[in-house]
Amino acid sequence: MRILLQLSLLFSVTLLGEAISWLLPFTFPGTLIAMFLLLLLLGSRIVKEDQLEETADFFSRYMAICFVPAGVEILESAAMLRESWLPIVIISVISLLVTFLVAAKAVEIAEKAAGGRE
Repeated sequence: MRILLQLSLLFSVTLLGEAISWLLPFTFPGTLIAMFLLLLLLGSRIVKEDQLEETADFFSRYMAICFVPAGVEILESAAMLRESWLPIVIISVISLLVTFLVAAKAVEIAEKAAGGRE
């Protein structure tokens, strides 16, 4: 029964996120809104971690199953990937570097902000 309540809470937050997304005048993924809402609920301690622990453990344990269709599609597209491997590698390296630099800058800004408060 505890897992059913935890799933109900997660699905309710997801439904609320989708509803907010539907009401917005621009396109924005409801799942991202739901994740932000869940972050707010957890951060404000309205929802405690132990209230979602069993269901989160279950989803984490079996998350790999969700990636099976994507893996099969990659294998089916192997010929196309062989033809365009160089652009894929270049794009991957550039996006990795950009992500690293943006994350480093975000940490730097957060450290300055935290240092200013002390």
